[in-house]
Amino acid sequence: MGGMFGTAYLALLVSLLVHVTLRGLWIAAIGLRYVSGDIDYDALRYQAIYRDWLRRSVGSFDDYIERLERYCSVMFSVAFLIIFCFLSITTYFLFAIALQGGYGWLVGRETMTTGVFTGAGFVSVLCLVLGVLYLIDFFTLGWFKRNRYTARAYYPVYRLMGWVTLAALYRPLYHNLVDDRFGRRLARLLPVFVLTILLVVSARIVTHGFFPYYQQDGAAWIDHRNYDDEGADIRSQRHRTTLSSRYVKDNYVEAFVAYRPRLHDPTIQRKYPDLEFARYTGLRFGEPMQLTQLYNLSDDYSYDSLLVAVSSMFRLYVDDSLRTDVPARFHYNSTREQPGLLYMIPAHTMDPGEHFLHIEAQHVVDDTLQWYTQPRVYFYK
Repeated sequence: MGGMFGTAYLALLVSLLVHVTLRGLWIAAIGLRYVSGDIDYDALRYQAIYRDWLRRSVGSFDDYIERLERYCSVMFSVAFLIIFCFLSITTYFLFAIALQGGYGWLVGRETMTTGVFTGAGFVSVLCLVLGVLYLIDFFTLGWFKRNRYTARAYYPVYRLMGWVTLAALYRPLYHNLVDDRFGRRLARLLPVFVLTILLVVSARIVTHGFFPYYQQDGAAWIDHRNYDDEGADIRSQRHRTTLSSRYVKDNYVEAFVAYRPRLHDPTIQRKYPDLEFARYTGLRFGEPMQLTQLYNLSDDYSYDSLLVAVSSMFRLYVDDSLRTDVPARFHYNSTREQPGLLYMIPAHTMDPGEHFLHIEAQHVVDDTLQWYTQPRVYFYK
């Protein structure tokens, strides 16, 4: 969605820049009209062939000012119509995700099939068909609504998708634009304009032909996002095992493994079905109006058992050697703003030079537990 919002922002920026330019030209034209009046073609003393052509193509200066005013008003409206288009696309995808999630909740994840025309596949196809029909009608300025053979059948789709895409916010703007000949011409250019913006946002100048793009297992790559002290965007670190620094400090290496509930909770519940939650998840109400309990404060609740369960999903390797002697501890990484496990790896006996570590993580895939190896992370003593 980030790319979508970036595209919407660029589209709005371009539209407003065009509007500001036209509005400035309109103000300049009004000021000039006040000072010098209308265009006097006879005073130019052009030959008749040029004078007559200019009268037909340019017209009066008042007509020019009126055209500028029209362009400014329509362009300003189109700018916000484009924003609403991107908002509609966002709400449409949220609706599709919610529909698939609701289907999974109703039938259960264990029986949620993924065929093209069955289960979740059917839900995806349904959302795709509804979205394509609505998009065609929007960009053809209401072809399904004008055609007598499709109008009645399309009506439920029109009402449903109007609710899904929050069309009530922009329908008056849209219909007031397309009921005019000039507005219809401009509306037909919307797909071209949006496609152009997408192409501009997607454009890249690629250099460094022999420099790898994909790091694979990390064996040939030192990535700055693997270290907390190198200023990486924390959003790019969410799924990574990171070190506090590239260099050993005080003879210890701090390795942080993130706890990601959507990925790790199914594994924990599969391995330890009787383990109680430490926090009560979902929508809760804390201070100042603490209406629900937030944490499991039972006296017999064992944090040691919880730590064993969570840490059992991970294996720590240093220089390809499994390190079972390094205990994991719960830790909140303030740099990444993320909870997880912290491994304090002693480096007293390590030789000077380059070393690396990697984590094996256990996930539930196709109803079975499988181990996956994360990319290497290098450090230096």
